[in-house]
Amino acid sequence: MIAAARVWFAALTQREQWLVGSAGGLTAFVVLVFGLIMPVLSAVEQATLDQDAAVQRRGRIVATVDAALAKPRVAPATAPANIDLLITQSAGEKGFDIIKSGNAPPGQISFRIEQARAPALLAWLTELEAQNISVSGLTLRTGTNGSVTVDAQLQQDAP
Repeated sequence: MIAAARVWFAALTQREQWLVGSAGGLTAFVVLVFGLIMPVLSAVEQATLDQDAAVQRRGRIVATVDAALAKPRVAPATAPANIDLLITQSAGEKGFDIIKSGNAPPGQISFRIEQARAPALLAWLTELEAQNISVSGLTLRTGTNGSVTVDAQLQQDAP
């Protein structure tokens, strides 16, 4: 096949050889630009945009957590009998499946949530703060499908 192409090309006049060579060069240039360079540049740009979005999302989460943890500490209430019930019911209403740790002192609760959306979780914690429940410790780890795994310690503040 290559030999047949060489014979055909040799049979052309010099002017036709220049035209066919120029057409081949232009075709190679167009394939290089539109087939390789532009898709690679587009992929790099999209990766940069995705990375910027992830950094901004992480920054919002960190800022919200820092704001939640910056609340001044108040001594726990003297009779915090219902913090377990309050947290369990509130988490159930918001759709969180909590796994309680049994070693929390009175007036405090430690729990884990395997999958939660960060904005919904932080909104829930803000609602709890309005009910005199403060965050004494919070660890967020990225999970699957954009969710987070949460380990939290909450305490009931004095009214």
